[in-house]
Amino acid sequence: MITFEIIILISSLVFGISIYWLESKSNGLYKTINKITHSEELQMKDTSRKGFFVEQSLIPRLIYVNIIFIVVCLFIVFLFPVFIPTVPYYVTALIGTMLGIYIASFIINIKDTSEEIIDKVVDSGKELFDDLKTKGQEAAESFSLDKEEEIETSNEPETPKKSGRDRLKDKGYLK
Repeated sequence: MITFEIIILISSLVFGISIYWLESKSNGLYKTINKITHSEELQMKDTSRKGFFVEQSLIPRLIYVNIIFIVVCLFIVFLFPVFIPTVPYYVTALIGTMLGIYIASFIINIKDTSEEIIDKVVDSGKELFDDLKTKGQEAAESFSLDKEEEIETSNEPETPKKSGRDRLKDKGYLK
């Protein structure tokens, strides 16, 4: 019995992760039901990611998962009248699915925030590179201008400079 419950728990974890992941990609069913049940003023926006499991609090998620498992249990009872789903299996599947949903939510949120952080770092790196590039060009231009000024000043005739000995002689320190 315990091994069957572990199998149910693991499969329900995978089921919870998969339904959250599928709904985070496209929440078309939720949008369709929202359009049917709400007036135009109250309908959700097209950019909203909200679904049955995505961006919901604990209680609505729990209700939707219970509805799914009640339908599955009714299907199993009608398909296999000998096998009756018991309460421990139901609870194990419910807990596993809820854990799977929250694990998937955590993983997808980490992925989204890490992509935002990487985008910010790349953008700031591009800005830094562009700043260095423009400052480097400005420095190269100013360096070339200094060289041109030196060349222009060097064209003037230079007066011969006196050596240190001659200057000391002029001051009277040496004979």
